[in-house]
Amino acid sequence: MQSKDAVRTEETVNKENKGTPKKGEWGYLDSRHFTTLFRFLLFGLITLILALCTWVIFPEHGMVFLVLAVVSAIPTAMAGVNMIMFMRFKSMSPEEHKEIEENMGRIPCVYDSVLTTTEKSYYAPCIGVINKNLMLYASLNEKEEKELIRHLTLMGKKNGFREWHIRVFKTREEFINRLRYLNEQNIKVLKTDYEMLGLIGNLSL
Repeated sequence: MQSKDAVRTEETVNKENKGTPKKGEWGYLDSRHFTTLFRFLLFGLITLILALCTWVIFPEHGMVFLVLAVVSAIPTAMAGVNMIMFMRFKSMSPEEHKEIEENMGRIPCVYDSVLTTTEKSYYAPCIGVINKNLMLYASLNEKEEKELIRHLTLMGKKNGFREWHIRVFKTREEFINRLRYLNEQNIKVLKTDYEMLGLIGNLSL
């Protein structure tokens, strides 16, 4: 099932971002840097306060606060991992984003995708889909490219997406040239294209 915030919907795909970028919108990763850092610091502060209560402030109730401190350390650790994951990646520059927007035409695209597998996370600054053509702008080596295509093919088949053509473009110029070419062919955008973008959103951080 497609999550509500996974991607920009068909009606909003060509609108400018307003407010805090959502998943699939340009700037999402950069906005998550502050959010994840704030959550980590907040949870860490709570854990620290509870630890101080154990030994300094309320030593007579030390065991109670010790248990609370240990329990609070779990979400703190999770927030730390989440922060590290997002800090590894950043959104493309405004100039890069503008150039892609000027050439995407009617092709549905999502930005700031970090596709996770059991072994690795792959960053794709932009992904476009049209008529069962899945195009990823991602600077990957040959091994990473094959692994990501294999993963997306497998996830697609598990969710009913078959006979899709998946291609990785390592440079922005190659990706933009592909967008231009497909727009020139007047290829029709399918409903399943938006559904595929929904799957991409669910597979991303």
